[in-house]
Amino acid sequence: MLELTSARIPDFKTLDEAVEFWETHDSADYWAEMEEVTFDVDLHQNLLHPRLVILTHRPEHCPRCQRELDEVVIESVIWNKGHLWVFRDVPALRCRGNGHEYVLEKTLDRIEYLLNLEKTQQIQPTDMIRVPVFSLRLSI
Repeated sequence: MLELTSARIPDFKTLDEAVEFWETHDSADYWAEMEEVTFDVDLHQNLLHPRLVILTHRPEHCPRCQRELDEVVIESVIWNKGHLWVFRDVPALRCRGNGHEYVLEKTLDRIEYLLNLEKTQQIQPTDMIRVPVFSLRLSI
């Protein structure tokens, strides 16, 4: 007779330990230990870099192709709740091989912090730009 047993999820000391574990283990073996969680997500659309990938930590090489990464500075344009926000001097990583771009999670935390300061009028933008807006209804 086949007996189903549940394995125990280890206590991870680092994110790397957790990643390594889950890359080599099937989560179905730990289903009995899993618990349902809910959380809110506030997604921002980055218009200049729609495929920009967010990373929790800085990798040695490009996660997609394993080539060298260069530290670069980019502009990030975010559309959020009817407002257009431009962030300049955003530190990022760019793959030397394919141009894949990555931003670290801590950089997004800094952007969110600035948005919160602006919302409470504790900070002013360093620059203002005019943006043309067009309606396709007028051209039909």
